[in-house]
Amino acid sequence: MAQWQHPFPKSTITSGFGSTRPPRTSPHRGTDYAPNAKTLIPAITDGKVTKIAYSNILGWFMEFVTDEHGLYIGHAHLYCHKHDTITCNGKDHNDGSTCMKNLKVGHRVEIGQPVGRVGNSGASRGAHLHITASKKPDMRFSKPFDIEQFIDQKIAKQNRKKKVPKIVKPKKDKPEPMLFLGQKFGRFWTIWKKKYD
Repeated sequence: MAQWQHPFPKSTITSGFGSTRPPRTSPHRGTDYAPNAKTLIPAITDGKVTKIAYSNILGWFMEFVTDEHGLYIGHAHLYCHKHDTITCNGKDHNDGSTCMKNLKVGHRVEIGQPVGRVGNSGASRGAHLHITASKKPDMRFSKPFDIEQFIDQKIAKQNRKKKVPKIVKPKKDKPEPMLFLGQKFGRFWTIWKKKYD
C-alpha cells in the first residue's frame, strides 16, 4: 500500500475545498496551503509527472499521476526557477519544465521528494500552494474532489495498520492434579483391592 501525507501541516491551510468565502465568486476547486514563499513542496505520494505548464489563472502548475488509484494531483501558483521569481508570467519559456529545476514530464517522484516551490504566479493573491486531486488529467479542466479529506482518510488507514497488536500473555499450564490409584485405574483398582484386602 502506498504512503500518503499532506504537503504541509494542516495549520497552514488558508482555504479549503468548496469554500465560497469572498472574494471568491465560485466554489474553491482545491485546497490552499500557505507556508513561506519558495518553500519546497514535497510529493504527497509516489507517482509520475504528467504535465508542467503555465496558465493565466493557475500560474505555473505541475501534475503527476499517482501509483495508487491513478489519481491526478495538481500543484499550482508555483515559483519559477528560470527567472528566480514567485510571480513569473509564463513568458520567455520555450519549455515549461524550466520553471522547476531537475523536474520534467516523465520523471518519477516519490513521497517527500520536491515537486516544486511555493510561488505566487498566475491569478494568485499571495504566495501559496493550490493543490487538487481528480480522476482525469489536466487540473484546469478536470472535476476535482476534496484532497484534504482524501489524504486524512489515507493517513487514518495507514495509522490503523501501524497499530501494534496486543501482546497476549500465554496461559500457564496448570499442574496436573495428583491421582490416587483408585482414580487412575478406575474399576480395575476396585477389583484388585477386593481381591487382596
